[in-house]
Amino acid sequence: MDALALPLERYLSDPALVPLARKVEAGERLTWEDGLTLYRSPDLNGIGAMAHSVRLRLHGRKAYYVVSRRLSYTNICYTHCQFCAFQAKPGDPRAYALSADDIIRELEKPENAGVRELHMTSGHNPKLKVEYFEDLFRRLKARFPSIHLKVFTMIEMDYYARISGLSTEAFLDRCVAAGLESCPGGGAEIFDPEIRERICVGKKDARIWLDTAALCHRKGIPTNCTMLYGHIEEDRHRVDHLLQLRELQDRSRAAGYQGFLAFIPLAYQNEDNELSRTHTIHETTGARDLREIAVARLLLDNIPHIKAYWVMITPGLAQVGLNYGADDLDGTVIAEEIAHDAGAKTPQGLSRQDLERLIREAGCEPLERDNLYRVY
Repeated sequence: MDALALPLERYLSDPALVPLARKVEAGERLTWEDGLTLYRSPDLNGIGAMAHSVRLRLHGRKAYYVVSRRLSYTNICYTHCQFCAFQAKPGDPRAYALSADDIIRELEKPENAGVRELHMTSGHNPKLKVEYFEDLFRRLKARFPSIHLKVFTMIEMDYYARISGLSTEAFLDRCVAAGLESCPGGGAEIFDPEIRERICVGKKDARIWLDTAALCHRKGIPTNCTMLYGHIEEDRHRVDHLLQLRELQDRSRAAGYQGFLAFIPLAYQNEDNELSRTHTIHETTGARDLREIAVARLLLDNIPHIKAYWVMITPGLAQVGLNYGADDLDGTVIAEEIAHDAGAKTPQGLSRQDLERLIREAGCEPLERDNLYRVY
């Protein structure tokens, strides 16, 4: 197996990392205190070396991507997130809600040929009930049977279940019967209640996200998980968030469920939203983005894959992330709205050839995957 030469200590300039490196070499779990050390150490390259050694142990030089399409069926949202520039209220000239016909017409466009995964996350629109989603999923699967339907953050699922007058379990069962196949990991933001109170009014209870993810795991629905970083949170909040994900994954795995497939660190985009107007928040740096990838790979020892999400950190930095613990560049995306509305300056899509070139230039082997990481 291709791996960094051991001992890892030879790559470290910060003595505080030496005990952590020894744990990593021994396959031991890192602690809360270790997580704080990772965030506070000045030795970014040493942390990256430790994370890369774990990535090589798990995946060798393989790096994954998916031919995917992002699509939001509505931007109308009654949940007020201060970091969001995507949301619109009824009456806003930007407001929209797509019909099933609209979505089918969009997917029939030539640029969507070859799409294997449809990733849909949107606003919380009180006019969309379970019947809307059942009709949408059935029609999508009838028209595009080979496209995998990955829909709903955990918070979206809870919201649409409630306005449909259903339990989350009943809502999920009906959507799965209609064609839903997996769920993305958004909406987690930061689990700390005080931070949630300040950045996402209307979805303040992190327990809803965690409980809904646990329900998906019990039902055999693959999910991902995320963390929004680079706003008003502190080191301790990020460590707490990652360890809560790790604990839920422990419980799911102990019960025999697959649980989370991948973790995606999401960099806060600081344009055109309330949070950036009321706080001085600088754009995340490359060092910050790489540290989040590396820390995630080191702390989340039970989640198989770590993504470097090029949409939020640029394709070039995501490419570097493949040597800082990440093994997945996400996908082609084709048309992304949510991050770009908040100021992301990256392309709205990359081709299969673009992703494979980025991966090869990083010294890795590109592998096109499906949502379960089966290689085509």
